[in-house]
Order: sequence, then C-alpha cells, then structure tokens
Amino acid sequence: MKLPFSLGKPRWQSKDAAVRRAAVVADDDGDLLANLGRIARDDADPGVRIAAMKRLADPGIAQGLARDDLDAGVRAQALALWLDLLTGRHAGAPTLVERTRLLRAQDEAPTIEHVARHAREPELRAAALERATRPAFLLERALEEADASLRTALVGRIDNEGMLQRLAERTRKSDKTVNRLARERVEALRIARGDAAMLELRARQLCERLEQLVRDPASADERDVLAQWTPIAEAAPSQLRARFEAARSLLVASREAPRAMRASDAPALVATASGSPEVERASEAQPAPAARDRETDTQAQAEAEADDVVAPLLAQARFAASVDEARAAQRQQREQQQALLHEFGEALRACDAALERGASAEAHAAHARVAALRTRIDGALPKALAELLHGVEARHAELSRWQFWADNERRRQICEEIEAVAAAALHPDAVAAKVRDAQAEWTRLDAVEGPRGRGGELTRRFHAACRAALAPAQAYFHKRKELRQTQAGAIDDLLARVAARVADETEPDVSGLRREAVQALRELDRVEPRARKALAQRLKDALDALDARQRRRDDGVEQAKAALIAEAETLADQLPRGAVAATRELQQRWQACGNGRRSRDQAQWKAFRAALDRVYERLDGERTQRQAQDADSKARAEALCVELESLAAGGTPAERGVVARIVEGWNDLRSRDDSLARRFAAAREHLHEVERNEQRRQRHQRFDRWREREVLCVAAERGAESPEALRAHWDAAADGGIALPVQSARFEAALAGTPLAAADPEALHGPLLELELLAGIEALPEDRERRRELQVARLASRMRGVAAPSPADELVDLLERRSVLGAGTDEAIEARFETALAAALASLP
Repeated sequence: MKLPFSLGKPRWQSKDAAVRRAAVVADDDGDLLANLGRIARDDADPGVRIAAMKRLADPGIAQGLARDDLDAGVRAQALALWLDLLTGRHAGAPTLVERTRLLRAQDEAPTIEHVARHAREPELRAAALERATRPAFLLERALEEADASLRTALVGRIDNEGMLQRLAERTRKSDKTVNRLARERVEALRIARGDAAMLELRARQLCERLEQLVRDPASADERDVLAQWTPIAEAAPSQLRARFEAARSLLVASREAPRAMRASDAPALVATASGSPEVERASEAQPAPAARDRETDTQAQAEAEADDVVAPLLAQARFAASVDEARAAQRQQREQQQALLHEFGEALRACDAALERGASAEAHAAHARVAALRTRIDGALPKALAELLHGVEARHAELSRWQFWADNERRRQICEEIEAVAAAALHPDAVAAKVRDAQAEWTRLDAVEGPRGRGGELTRRFHAACRAALAPAQAYFHKRKELRQTQAGAIDDLLARVAARVADETEPDVSGLRREAVQALRELDRVEPRARKALAQRLKDALDALDARQRRRDDGVEQAKAALIAEAETLADQLPRGAVAATRELQQRWQACGNGRRSRDQAQWKAFRAALDRVYERLDGERTQRQAQDADSKARAEALCVELESLAAGGTPAERGVVARIVEGWNDLRSRDDSLARRFAAAREHLHEVERNEQRRQRHQRFDRWREREVLCVAAERGAESPEALRAHWDAAADGGIALPVQSARFEAALAGTPLAAADPEALHGPLLELELLAGIEALPEDRERRRELQVARLASRMRGVAAPSPADELVDLLERRSVLGAGTDEAIEARFETALAAALASLP
C-alpha cells in the first residue's frame, strides 16, 4: 500500500510551528541544514526563525534580521546574536581578521561603541575605538578599558578640559599613568588656548627643575625638561626665558668644569706636590732599601705621602671654584629679583587695567598673580610700585565685596540645580557626578571670595541639598560595594585554584588558569579601590608561580622531545621494515608531548623533521620504482576508461561483447588509481543507465501511443482539424495496445459525424482520484473524504485476499476506462488528469 504523501514529510516541513522549531534545533537532516538560511528569513513563525538563526550563527543573516525582520522579538534576538558574533563572545564567531573586516563595514555608532566595550581582543577594541567619536564614550573607555596602552591612547583624544579633569580625579588612585597624562593634557590645552597663568606656571616649574638639575644631576632628566620647554619657549615670559637659559648654561658649565680639572689641573697639582719640600723630606727620611722584598712597600708609602700633600691642594682649587660659583649665583639672584620686580609691575598694571574695565575674572587672576609674585620678592617694594599696589588692593577689595553679592545668585542657582536632581531620576553615578561638580564650583566660589563667602544660610542649604540628592543613591552604592566584594571573593577563589594547580604537578596545562589571572588583574577596577593594590600584588605573585610551573613543564617537554629525536635518527640510519609506521608513531608521540617554549620547540622540530626526512628520502627510491611500474598500467587503464566513456557518450546501448572485452581488460590490469577506478565505474554506470532508460522507454511506449491516439480522438470529436488531416495522423500513429478498439470506434464515429457525447464530470472524477492516488499526489480538501473511502476499499480488498494489480496494470485499466468515458468539458479536471498522468508515468519503474 502506498502511504499518503503528507505522512512522509520531514519534521522541519511540518505545519506545526512547535514541531518545526524542535526539528530546526535538533535534527541533522541534510536538506534542513542546507535550508537554514531560508528558514531564518522566511518562516512564518518567529520562534522558528530565531531557532534557525541561532543554529546557523551567520553574521550576515543575523545582521539582516536585526534590521529588517517584522517581529520585534526576532530583531532583538538577532541584534544580540550579531553583536556576540562581532565581539567574538559567541562559540561560532568568525576569525579576528573577518570580524575586523565586518567592523570596518559598520557605520552605526551604537554598534561601534558596543564592540569597543565588549570585544575580547584588544586589537578589535582598538579598531572600534579609532572610529568612536563621542567624547563621553571616550571618557568612559579611558576609565574602564582593560588594556593600559588603549587607555593612554584615549587620553590624547579627549579635548574637553572638564572631562579631562574628571578623568584625572577618578584615576587619582587607580591609574597613575592616565592620571598624569590627563593632568598634562589639561595643562597643554590651557596653554594652547592662551592661558597666561598656566603658561607662566609651567615655564617656572621647568626653570626650577633645570636649576635643581644643576644642584643634583640625578634629580631629573635633562632631555625631558628640554622637550617640555621647546613648545612653550617662544610664548613664555622674557624673564623666565632668561632664567631658563641661565640655568642651562650653568648646567653645561658644571659638567665641563670637573672634566677640565681632571684633564689639566690634576697632573700639575700632582707634579707640584711631588716636587714640594715635604715630599722631598719624606723621601730623604726613608732609608735606602736593604732588600728587593721591601721595594714594593717603600713605593706604596711614597705614593700615600704624596696623596697627603695633593689632597689639600685639590681642596683649595675646589674652594676657589665654589667662590666663583657663589658670586655667579649672587649675580643671578640679583638679576632674578630685577626680573621679578619688572614682572610684578606688569602684573600690577594688568590688574589695574582689568579693574578699570570691570573685567572681574581677569582682575582676580591678575590679583592672584600679583600676590604670588610678591611672596617671591625679597625686601621692600619701590615707592611707585607700593603706591600702585595700595590703590589696586583697595579697588580689588571693593570689587570682591560687590562680587560676593553677585555670586550669591549663582549659589542659589546651584542649590536649585542640586535640589532638582532628586526628582530627575538620574543614574546614581550621574547624581554623584553632578553633586561633585557642584561642590567643585562651590569650592571655587569660596576660594575666589575668601573666608567671607563661607558659611551662611546658602551654604547650609547647599549641603542639605547634596545630602538629599545622594540619599536615594546610597542603596546603589551599597549594592556596588557588595558586587565589588563578590568580585574580590572570586579573585580569592581564583588564587586558591592557582595555588592548588601549582602544587599539582600532574596537571600539564596551566595556560587557561593564567589567562583567568591576567583577566582578573585587568578587571581590578571592579573591586574596592582600597583592596586593589594588595590583590594586584597577589595576582602578580600567582602569575609568577604559574610561570615557574610552566617553565618546569617546558623543561620536561624538551627532554621528551630530545629522546624522540634520538629515536628518529636511529630509525633513519637503520631503516627497518615498517619504517613508515614507526615514523607515524614517533609523530604521534611528538604531538602527545605538547608544546614547550616556542623558540626551543622550533629548533627541536627542525631536528626531528630532518631525521624523518632522511627516512622518507630512502623510501622515495623504492616508491619511484613502484611508480614506474604503475605508470604503464595507468596509461593502459586510462585508455580503457576513454574507450568505455566514448561508448557511454553515444547515448545508445553498446554491444555486450565490446563491453565485456573492456571490462575483462580492466580487471586484468588491477589498477590502484582511485580516480581512474571512479572514472571506469562512472562510465559503466552511465552505460547501465542508458540501457535502463532504453528499457523503460520501451515499457512506457504503449502509454505514449495511447495518449497520442486519445488526443486524435478528442480532436476529431471537437472538429479541431479537417477529416483528411486527422485520418492521415491516425494512420501514421502506432498501435500501443491500450483501448485501441474503443479509440477506433470513437474516431470513426467522430469522422462520420456522430461523435461520442462529452463525458459527465462526475463520471470522470472517480478515475481521476484513482490516478492521483496512484501518482502519489495529495488530494484536494474537497476530495479527501472520497480519497479516504477509496483507500479503505482497497485495503479491505487486500485483506480479503484479492491480489493487488501492479502499478502499470492499474494504469492501463484506468486509461481504458477513461477512453470509454470520452472527452470531458471541465478544463480543471482535464488539467488535473494530465498532471496526474505525468506523475504516474514518472513513478513507474
């Protein structure tokens, strides 16, 4: 019995979405695997699309679904999968090179920023950070990036002074390098925008560092000082330029003087000391040597006495040099004081001009500069400067009083902003940042106004607002503290596992544990700041222990591979039977040894490979002889293949004697060439297929002849052509033996003018259903009941013991019954009949 077509479908083509989804997840059907991409894009059920997408794990399909799928859930899942594949966090992620190429094709800022945050490889994060432009994101990565080189590179891309100040504040204890770079970047930006106070401060610091270098050569690096001075040299104040050049000249002189003294003065001093009366008296006081064994002691004593005379002379020379240096220092001090007075006068006049214009910010900055300069000036000021200073101080005090009242308005605004933070539902870190910025601005106002601006109702209101704003965030900070403590506990567990692994010599590989320790060291910002230093040291100690453990293992690997090299060289010298199997065994044992130090592994591998190559070279001689013998056999076998393929290409069955001769020749050759064997087998199969097709064509020829005469009958009954033409076609048609009497009677009656009446559609419907069942075509919904009855009747007939006819006989019976019924008028039934007939013929053997 032939089962209905619907019962043989694979599960992934089921109409039930749950069944399809389960098949997509677990089945290994080849057609299913080949159609996963189409299912992920076109299946009607979102769950099936998600399952196919996840199993396929293709970046292109995931990205396309994340952008174009109509279901929000599918888009979300596709986006998550796409990002996991791009960042390398998925098990089936492409290679780093492929993911880098995919990243270059992305333009969406959120995608680029996600890769910069979550990519596993620093190279991929670096490529994403190069394309990121949002300043807030750059600040975030400079704080949280695990790779130190990327953090330092990000500092140079931040141009906002406020962000750089926040970065320096937050890395004050956690990252000294980033903290220093951020502060230097702030100073450089201020200098670049023309901040005179910062420029002057930087120039003065460099002067002081160079002067300190004159006194203590080990206190700083001269090249570093000069490199920082060069960009600001032209913009620095003239007196500081002169001060810097003077300090530099002193530094050069201090280095050249000792060399000159050692090169010229010391020999003269030694010569003078040697010819002095004291030395001569010391020489005369020494008795002549009585024996050779005392000559050495006498010479050493003479040299010591000469040194006693030379030392005071050298001290006198150094004292004279120090006096000259002191005089030069006094002269330089006077020059510096004159330069400071000049600079003080300029700053005082600048402050006066700013007060005159009403520029309060410039006035305060100039006043601060005046106060700083005054502390560096020794003694009383000249009368003109003292009078000008008195007037400026009075006017500045008046300005400060007025500004105090003006700043109160800004203080009220700050209070209102902080009071509004509690109702803004901001992130706790954002709340803390706003409170911190407000406190910094409040402190700046206090610093500008002095003691007068501190205290009061506004100050109490400000502090109360800060406490109220931070109160809701305390739970978050407590939770973060718990998470940091959890992370610290995880690191403790890791350290315990490292200690156990180091003590266990049976475990060969510690690379995975080392990667975990390195990752934990990079993620120390996730623990409490106070515990980071101790944990960092413990992790570094653990890494040192793992490295020592790895070195011991590498030494063992090296010794094992050295033994294998010796065996391979012995095998190459003796070349016993089974040498090939022995080389394979040696290679397997080599692989089982594992990897040691890379440089040593490569050298040992070259020696091991050279010994094996010697084995293979000696085996090549034997192989060459066998190849020469096989060449002739291969040529003859190829000729037989060509002959058999030419017979198969003819399209008609070949003579059996010719084929038997070729097959016998092939068997005699016993060719070991797999490709020729496949060619010969394919050619034989092609010949067999030609023969089977010819036999099948002959078996089906009667059905084609029935259809040809049936078409002529219908044409005659409908008068589609002239009787003469129809008669000529009928006489030319061959006899197939199916319903020929019935077709002849219908044809003659039609030509005589009495055609057979059109068949009733209902009468044609029964044979049609039987033909569709025979062809294996699924029934239409309206015919399913009659189809089921037909199947039940057939089953009952077989259960009664009635032998079922063959498919070919059953088809002959259907065609004869159809010829008796005559042509139909329902085009749909006729089309279905033609389709079913073609399918039935295709299913026949």
